[in-house]
Amino acid sequence: TTTNLLHLLRFEIGSMADDAQTRKAKVQKFVVLFTFFLIIFTTTVQVFLVQREIGYTGLFLPPTMIFVSMLLINYWKCVKIDSSAKSAGKAPSVQTDGWRYCPYSGCSGSVPVNSRHCHQCDVCIIQRDHHCHFTANCIGQNNLPFFMVLITSLFGLTLTYCSANLIYITTHETPGTIVLTVVAPIQVLWYFLGYVTLSHCLISLNIVVSFAAFLGSVILNYHEYNLLFHNKPYLTKSMPIASSGVLKMSKLDRIREVYGSKWYKFFIDPTHQSTLQKQLGVTKVM
Repeated sequence: TTTNLLHLLRFEIGSMADDAQTRKAKVQKFVVLFTFFLIIFTTTVQVFLVQREIGYTGLFLPPTMIFVSMLLINYWKCVKIDSSAKSAGKAPSVQTDGWRYCPYSGCSGSVPVNSRHCHQCDVCIIQRDHHCHFTANCIGQNNLPFFMVLITSLFGLTLTYCSANLIYITTHETPGTIVLTVVAPIQVLWYFLGYVTLSHCLISLNIVVSFAAFLGSVILNYHEYNLLFHNKPYLTKSMPIASSGVLKMSKLDRIREVYGSKWYKFFIDPTHQSTLQKQLGVTKVM
């Protein structure tokens, strides 16, 4: 009887864990889909309402299309490309001496010395930068270049949006209505009460989302590029370290450590692969 109770208890605990993993997967999928929707929504409102209304479509449309394409492509790559030791650990550059044992259940084996365990993914990530909740994936050596291009293109896109929004505010709003325009909840309430049109409500939402995303992208770019240029050795291949822990390398060399020798291709070629992808013989990311 005691044995049966223990088996039943283990089964219930296992079922609860499976249910939790299922709920987590659904939440992550929702976040990814919602992020895609938000990008498409803000771009649609920006192009067909704001930019058309101010009459500067020819000025703002080309950079909008370039940045939003870069954003969507690199976002998808960050979602799909795996930097875990289970997959990327087969690359020749990772097969170095000094592998260590990871005791966590997701690994339970030897992993590269330059990897860290992610408790959200329950697996060791090579050169783990952070776990990104917006991509529902860990950012590591295999997808870090695409993440850096992602946040750079996000900054360029939101800067373009904010520039167009400022022109709209200064040409279509009076000092008394500017505050009401940028307070999106009031605009939504006024729309349902019939005081403003749907287009004006959507433009107000677009302005709020664009400025919030711009501030977020500034902070994110500053943080990541500050780590890249000053503090954080992303790759561990006998790089010279000063006594203070700061890399003794030029900024260009540090960029090459993350992006590779042809680092500029990540910004102009959507099909360009990371160093580990090439070593693993990956031909596509979808």
